[in-house]
Amino acid sequence: MTDQIPADVVAVGIGSAGGRIVSLLSKESLLVNKFVYISCDRIELDAAAQGERILIESPVDQKLSPAKVRGLALGAQREIRRSIEGARIVFVIAGLGGATGSGLAPMVAGISQACGAVTVGVAVMPFEYEKRLRFYAGVSLRRLRAAARGVIVIDNDTLLNSAPGQSTLMDIYDAANREAVKTLSSLLAESSESSFPVGLNKVLGAVLQDGYALLGVSSSNSTDKAEEALAKAVVSIGKVASAKEANHAIVILTGDTSMSAKEVGLTVGRLASMLDNQLVDVEYGVNYSGSAQLQVGLLASGFKSTKYDDFDPISKILGDRVIDGEMDFALSEGLEPLQSCD
Repeated sequence: MTDQIPADVVAVGIGSAGGRIVSLLSKESLLVNKFVYISCDRIELDAAAQGERILIESPVDQKLSPAKVRGLALGAQREIRRSIEGARIVFVIAGLGGATGSGLAPMVAGISQACGAVTVGVAVMPFEYEKRLRFYAGVSLRRLRAAARGVIVIDNDTLLNSAPGQSTLMDIYDAANREAVKTLSSLLAESSESSFPVGLNKVLGAVLQDGYALLGVSSSNSTDKAEEALAKAVVSIGKVASAKEANHAIVILTGDTSMSAKEVGLTVGRLASMLDNQLVDVEYGVNYSGSAQLQVGLLASGFKSTKYDDFDPISKILGDRVIDGEMDFALSEGLEPLQSCD
């Protein structure tokens, strides 16, 4: 039996990556009942699926930075508040590193928190080769963590299991988005005859911890596919942070209808050993998709530090202050003044 779910859950997609992920999520049967898209690009908004669209008007003859996008968005704060008013849970989903996602994700999370919603940031971090995006991504991730109740971090490089070796850039981005959506939709799935969802309350219980939550995904077709896929998911987490620091974990098994309860139990039972932490609190869900391939999604939380700390080296000097490309300083706890939704 799943947990009782609050009435209003909103997913907000910011910028190109956040918008694409939320658009794909809107086509799934989820516990999310409203979708909102925020972008500086009208074409991106026109391409979005069902939901409410908020355009941040921007000059076409200027290169945007996170600071400029925040400034342009000040006039849209009232519209953003109105789009999430009454929600009890808000997921703010954005790719960090670009101007729109980096500039608006912390702001929108702050507005959501001021409106009284439990706010979870979902941050998609740049690929390894996107080195020019690292600084903005690191600054924005720290600001997002300060503004939201919890943050789920998705490392793009760990999501490329389904991308062929000769993939184009668009293929790589699409593959990463599909992997992220597949796992997020499993975490937020409604109960059905073919699924045993973990329940939204348990997801929030794992995410709303000190530090960060990390999302690892892997698939396998081998004889011991459940154990192999879980081991690969743990390895992907270990590439971002020290896996044994996890204090909560959720395992989502998606695939073969012949997967037995015993196999599920043995797989989930091995997680503590794989993480090298026998005290980790583990929950699980199962989705029988009918595919011969088994996918394991692993959401682990409680990480105080990640590899992304090095994306923002200036933070080690400034402490609680952050600095972006426009050399504007701000306390990490607040950006622009926020008004409540009352």
